[in-house]
Amino acid sequence: MGIMIQPTKNRFGVYHVRKAVPKHLIAILDKREIKFTLDTKDVNEARTRAPAKIIQIDMILRLAEKQLEAEQSLTDADIELIAGVWASKTMQSDELIRERYVVEEQHDDKMGLTHSPENVLIHDWLEDRQRKPNYKSQTWQEERDVSIDKLMAVELEEALEYTPTVLTPVWRNRLAWRLAERRSDLTNAYLMSLRPRLYAKSKGLDSLPEEKPLRLTFADLFARYKEHVRRHEPLRAESRIIAYTTSVNRFIEFIGQKAVKDITVTDLADFRSLIEKLPSRPSKAVRLMPLQSQVNAKGAKISPTRVENILKELSSIFRVAVEDGKLAENPLNKLKKRKVVAGPAVVRSFSPDEIRRIFSLPVFDGETTPHGAMAYWIPVILYYCGARVEEIAQLRKSDIVEVDGIPCIRLAMGEGQSIKMGNTRQFPIHSHLIELGFLNFVQAQTYQLFAKKSEVNRKYSYNYARWWGNYIREHGLIREGIKPTHSFRHTLVTLFRDLNIREEIQDSILGHNENSPAMAKASHGYGEKSVEAQRNAIEQIPRLNLERLESRFPAV
Repeated sequence: MGIMIQPTKNRFGVYHVRKAVPKHLIAILDKREIKFTLDTKDVNEARTRAPAKIIQIDMILRLAEKQLEAEQSLTDADIELIAGVWASKTMQSDELIRERYVVEEQHDDKMGLTHSPENVLIHDWLEDRQRKPNYKSQTWQEERDVSIDKLMAVELEEALEYTPTVLTPVWRNRLAWRLAERRSDLTNAYLMSLRPRLYAKSKGLDSLPEEKPLRLTFADLFARYKEHVRRHEPLRAESRIIAYTTSVNRFIEFIGQKAVKDITVTDLADFRSLIEKLPSRPSKAVRLMPLQSQVNAKGAKISPTRVENILKELSSIFRVAVEDGKLAENPLNKLKKRKVVAGPAVVRSFSPDEIRRIFSLPVFDGETTPHGAMAYWIPVILYYCGARVEEIAQLRKSDIVEVDGIPCIRLAMGEGQSIKMGNTRQFPIHSHLIELGFLNFVQAQTYQLFAKKSEVNRKYSYNYARWWGNYIREHGLIREGIKPTHSFRHTLVTLFRDLNIREEIQDSILGHNENSPAMAKASHGYGEKSVEAQRNAIEQIPRLNLERLESRFPAV
């Protein structure tokens, strides 16, 4: 038991209680001790009042601990996600944008629409932060931070309702500024894109003036790209934006406010050289460092494949800018690819022995895990169909269907669901899965089969996949080349090739793009892949040495 805090007198003889703030909480509370007056000079009365104040001190410290934990667990990508969800919901309501952020203004005896006074103020503040943050005093910045929190109070409440998250004051302020940017962007889009005629009238014009050339930065291109994917690929827009945000933030940190038209091949080559030196699994402390400092972190560096993917993500943003007439050409097209140095072959498929070891793990014998039935079913399903883990983790009860009397899994693009290639597909459920009780498990569910979306990146499989990777590594499956969930896909492709299963049947099950070079023959685009042909292929997958767990999946 801890030592009870004893009341002590101040120089005026009034009793108080005080407690030192632990070092790790000083930054959160912005003080080194907590002190409360007991408002009495009588020692007996002070001792009576002290316990309530001591409890209050302990509660303050506990809350600070929670705030510290929340602050350490969040990233800028989380803030981007929360703001993105809010913007995607708000942009669907023209009436809401008009009611909140737009006012009528008279210009030369004509009435039109323009930004509200609050929006104009926010726009000016955003420009100040971007153009001259170093010329202002710390007090000025703190005053603006307080003011932006008040101005964006409604948006903050909505954003945290859409994406429930515990935020410390620092992260809440960052979110307020990010929402302010989104609010300004949404209003601009409403006035210029959704209501161009009304906007023109507000300026006393019969038609829109010609757009003046803007000094676009890469941050501007990314903002345009986000609007583009939300408009043209709404079902996968948010996941795409989240996936690209880290790469974009790195490039913006590197290139700064340089106009995109002035970005050279040398700039891009220097950026590539920099990210090649970054750690592949940086700690939170390392991620907070500048890029130039991160290169000195110990450990494995980003793989060449990841570097190539980062450049592809940036290239997509440049490509949309070219399509929209904002750039003459994609500068990344001029950057020559690295010469690939052939190394030792890496086997990404599971070997038969590794498959045996995996499905002999305790989780397949009834072990309790943080992920319940998901921990059991996901690997078994992946083994018997070769799907991507997110495709299976997102399954709903309605996705288990019958086709010509054969139970099938249907994967489709839809609200809250996505498929990498964007094509709906279905394939039969292996008979062993049925014998293990999978259909009984499905019938016992109400809607989602396995999990809710992660708040980190809006993926159903995020938390499970991290757990599964750690789980098999803890049990000795640490060979280079193993991808904890994706190696099931490699394993099935290898098996189908060994069995001489026709490519178009393989692709109809695995969801490979039939327009890829491997499927270039025109004849592949004709006809359908019957469910019977798919079943013949799937039933050739060797059965696992698993028996039904009657205690968990009893017969119905």
